[in-house]
Amino acid sequence: MRRAWRLLLLVVLVGVAERGADVIDPYPLHLLDRFSESRQVTGRDGELLRLVPTADGERRIHMDLDDFSPHVRAAVVAAEDRRFGEHSGVDAIAIARAGITSALRGRVVSGASTLHMQLVRIIEPHSRTLLGKLHEMRRARQLARVLDTDAVLEAYLNLAPLGGTLRGFPVAALRWFGKSARDLAPEEAATLAAMLPAPTLRCPDRNADGLRQARDRILDAMCRRHDLDRPAWRRARAAPLGAKVHRWPWRAPHFCDLMLATDDRTRIATSVEPELQRTLQELVRREHPAGVDGVALVVLDRESKETVALVGSRSWRESQVNAATARRSAGSTLKPFIYAVALDLGATGPDAIVSDAPIRFRDYAPSNFDKTWSGPVRTAVALRRSRNAPAVRILRAVGVARFRDLIVALGLDPGSTAIHLDAALGTVAVTPLSLARAYLRFADPDAEVPHALPFARARVLDVLRQTSPDPLTCPVGLVAWKTGTSSGRRDAWCVGVTDRHVFVAWLGNLRGRGAADLVGSRSAAKLLAVSVSLVESGP
Repeated sequence: MRRAWRLLLLVVLVGVAERGADVIDPYPLHLLDRFSESRQVTGRDGELLRLVPTADGERRIHMDLDDFSPHVRAAVVAAEDRRFGEHSGVDAIAIARAGITSALRGRVVSGASTLHMQLVRIIEPHSRTLLGKLHEMRRARQLARVLDTDAVLEAYLNLAPLGGTLRGFPVAALRWFGKSARDLAPEEAATLAAMLPAPTLRCPDRNADGLRQARDRILDAMCRRHDLDRPAWRRARAAPLGAKVHRWPWRAPHFCDLMLATDDRTRIATSVEPELQRTLQELVRREHPAGVDGVALVVLDRESKETVALVGSRSWRESQVNAATARRSAGSTLKPFIYAVALDLGATGPDAIVSDAPIRFRDYAPSNFDKTWSGPVRTAVALRRSRNAPAVRILRAVGVARFRDLIVALGLDPGSTAIHLDAALGTVAVTPLSLARAYLRFADPDAEVPHALPFARARVLDVLRQTSPDPLTCPVGLVAWKTGTSSGRRDAWCVGVTDRHVFVAWLGNLRGRGAADLVGSRSAAKLLAVSVSLVESGP
């Protein structure tokens, strides 16, 4: 009886001592955040577009425990800590079993580290001496008192080193199986768990046979623990290892570069549609004219007002310059804004007559692109045919100040650059992305912009919808479109507005050299027409 009381007293004293130590030397929970998370850019539905290494050169993605495949939890517990949830950070039974087994066989046969102890080693490295082990056990018991088992397991799954630059199961799943850790099958989860004791020695591309044997032992343990029924166990056992190196995601590269440079969040969620992005990137490669080294294609969603696709060059590996954010002369793409101001003021209408004849203002005498004159023409025709002289006359009538107010409100701020009548011919510099956003706002009936009420903007778009940029690929009425060609054929533009999207296609040479094919109504219109056809044919 006295022995029992002494034992009880010893337990109480140890407990009191531990809690006293917790006050003097509390568990450093902040160390759970010592490993930074990789910056990520995701597309629609959370698909990963880019995963950036941390400052330490590692890749790590944090996942909540509930988001992991349940097979991951089962495999890790079966492999590393079979009494997880039953002990208080240190498993005395496992220590005793390991000590007896090692003594009988004359060598270390199995370890007795719990997941708590392993997590302590990860976040607070220490020496492998006896003193270090005792410190690890004390910290493990502390950890069990401040975190529940789910929190410990979540931290372990996210922080466990799995070889090379891989930290945590989420990135290991991507690297070896090309999928999210939420989608791992039993055999895949068991494969990653089998790597834990020695990820370098058990690397799938170095020791596949040894790794498979370890995987199968874990699957056996999962079956004994009733984490797998017999049919599922047999299927998992029969499955090939299936682990191989997968490339890190590298989708929408120019767009991701832009987001990482302008958004300092760790996780950047976007509306880019990966499949559409791939389709348009391939289209750009296929439709790119010879002798032209620059191309940009931007697609915005009118409802969400987000970017759904952005191509900044024919190939990121050929050119890291993002042409979608490069400022270029706008050509005639700004003319619809001039006509909208005129309609708003009542200065003209689609059926009104405007003169397409030579005009001169002091030293400025604009001419048309084809060097011809049409005489009196309907305003709608002048806009669709992009006649320069009528646009200059209308801009002079409505006033440059009103036009400037409108384009500034649309996001095309020219800064300190003075705007003159030649702005009707596109001397204002814009980027393809900013031009797309300007048309997005221009087409929005709920947007409030000066000098262009919704009815005026809608009538302009109706005029631009009466023809097609390419009837063979894009039916009439599907898109309101406007082309533009800058002076010297340095830039070819085409803007398109459908019921669901806004498109901008730009072609040019990055160093500003002109080319015969750089005409908006030809190369850029063709690229836009095919893009509209591909995008609008989707669901």
